[in-house]
Amino acid sequence: MIVRRRTWLYRMAGQPFAKIISFERPVTASMVRNALRRSVGMPLEVWGRNSTDLLSLHK
Repeated sequence: MIVRRRTWLYRMAGQPFAKIISFERPVTASMVRNALRRSVGMPLEVWGRNSTDLLSLHK
């Protein structure tokens, strides 16, 4: 199953915390990695999140 999400978390090598990237339409992990590779470099980790996941992060 291919997961498509609008909001993704990523962490670059050497960074202790994850950052958020979001897209106008749902995308796959490989599309996220390609976008990050072009803009900030190769991410160490990528996680797909949905809106309910992000709400639980702020509690």
